[in-house]
Amino acid sequence: MSRNGKEPLEEFEGDLEILLADRRHPAERRIRFGNLRCEMTENEDGNGKQVNAAVVYETPGGSTTQINVIYDEAAGTFSYLSGDLTETVTCEDPDAVMCMIREHADQIPAKRLNALCNQIDAWMAEGKTRQEMFGELNKLLQTEFLGGRIANDELKAGIQHIVRHHARQVS
Repeated sequence: MSRNGKEPLEEFEGDLEILLADRRHPAERRIRFGNLRCEMTENEDGNGKQVNAAVVYETPGGSTTQINVIYDEAAGTFSYLSGDLTETVTCEDPDAVMCMIREHADQIPAKRLNALCNQIDAWMAEGKTRQEMFGELNKLLQTEFLGGRIANDELKAGIQHIVRHHARQVS
């Protein structure tokens, strides 16, 4: 049992739901966090139950990123990849796992903006005109795919990126 009397998995699931709910409302915030969501799956083998939490989000245009956390019920441990993806971190503390997920989630708006600027740079490299790039941004603003859509502040930053960099290319 964890310090609040709940089982570690139960505490983790509750804290994760709070984190996700905080980044889902209002709709503009949900878009900025790439439609952040989680899917839990359970597997049982001869060693007991394992629960996989797949925390998923998208960047503009639809590229998907996933954070996986596995809870091994028999061992009472959580495991996930380190930030640099080179090793597996194992711990018993659901708070430590939530800290990792929270840090990652808090970086999503910046990662999305970086992905948008990279996409704009690719459009420029393809020789698209300013008007064509604005049209592409408009498509991203209106796409049906929530996680691939851009928020109004991302649209503004994208337009500023185009204006700054397009002016340099024209000069």
